[in-house]
Amino acid sequence: MSGVRAVRRARVITMLVGSGFALLVTAIILSCLPANAATERYGEPLPPYRYTEHAARVSTGRSITLYVDSDFSPDERMHIIAAMRQWNYVLNGFLEFRARLLPPDVADSTVSQIRRTGGFVVARVDSRHPIAHQGEGRHALAMTVSNNRSGFVYVISDRIGGRDLTGIVMHEFGHVLGAGHDGGGLMAPVYNAVASRCIDRDAVAMVANAQHLPLQQLNWCVSPGGFDQRPPMTSQR
Repeated sequence: MSGVRAVRRARVITMLVGSGFALLVTAIILSCLPANAATERYGEPLPPYRYTEHAARVSTGRSITLYVDSDFSPDERMHIIAAMRQWNYVLNGFLEFRARLLPPDVADSTVSQIRRTGGFVVARVDSRHPIAHQGEGRHALAMTVSNNRSGFVYVISDRIGGRDLTGIVMHEFGHVLGAGHDGGGLMAPVYNAVASRCIDRDAVAMVANAQHLPLQQLNWCVSPGGFDQRPPMTSQR
């Protein structure tokens, strides 16, 4: 991407956060995948945990649309899908993420509808982007900027390195659902490769509270012995 294009794209993305947009999306649905495969990790062996299996319910129709930046590589998109699938399994039909792929160039004219319809753009940026120089963004791997029902999930691509993109995005989707930070597990304010491998009960409880969902009818990850999975923190997220 040229410097001029990068600056133009950053300006467009920043404008979308404040004003909303009418997305002319490519009609490619990324989320029509079975929830019972949620524990699979793209390109990785299954980790030593499992999810609870509370009875699934018919979808209520409540959904949050994710508009995925076409600048993500196919491999990166699959990690985003893996994060979304785990959350959809956890939410158990009460609420679900749906995803669409944005066209390669988001036109300036597409800035009107998001405040009306809601949704979140999952944007691939780098550390030159303004979000990487503001507050927590100065050290973050990813940032969620939310305005009630809409906003952006910024993935700061040149900071990811060898870290697990699925876990990083899964943490940000927790913020999209209304969860804050806690002392450990997926929603800890620091990145931990083990903690980011699944959605623990405390993360689910925060989302249940924010979204007014029945916690005991949702799912969360547990260790092989049946205990809630809450690994300790080790490094900065």
